[in-house]
Amino acid sequence: MRRRTTLFEAILSATLLILGIYLLYEGISTRSPSESAILIGGAFFFTLGMMTLVSAIRSILWHRHMLRHSPPKHGMYGSAREHQRG
Repeated sequence: MRRRTTLFEAILSATLLILGIYLLYEGISTRSPSESAILIGGAFFFTLGMMTLVSAIRSILWHRHMLRHSPPKHGMYGSAREHQRG
């Protein structure tokens, strides 16, 4: 389940970053009355995308760390088989 959430975070962050960069570019290149609103929206989406990307990267690194330092799994019946053999 965690892997799906991380993949969703990565896709969402990429989308928000692209939208933020596009809005920043449009706000800089046009001279319209709503220029400041476009720039503020672009900065907001860019910042939100960066925050989501950082969260996804930290989640991936934490998950790898936990897998690396987890105790080995012997299975559900691993110790019972050893006792039955003698």
